[in-house]
Amino acid sequence: MKTLVSTIFLGLPIFAWGGLVVLTLIIIQVLIGAKVLKVDFRYHRINGYTILALVLIHATSALIYLLG
Repeated sequence: MKTLVSTIFLGLPIFAWGGLVVLTLIIIQVLIGAKVLKVDFRYHRINGYTILALVLIHATSALIYLLG
């Protein structure tokens, strides 16, 4: 049975795309923390919570995909 987690989009499983999104957000987070990107601290905090939520979703979906 094919699930949403095992769906292939542009040659990669959905959870792999989630990992790329998380990586992009982490790079943005580091640039904000290093003050390369000048934004309010509130956005830095919101981005951190977003990263946490997406990482949990990403890890769970990867485990479901890999472990069956």
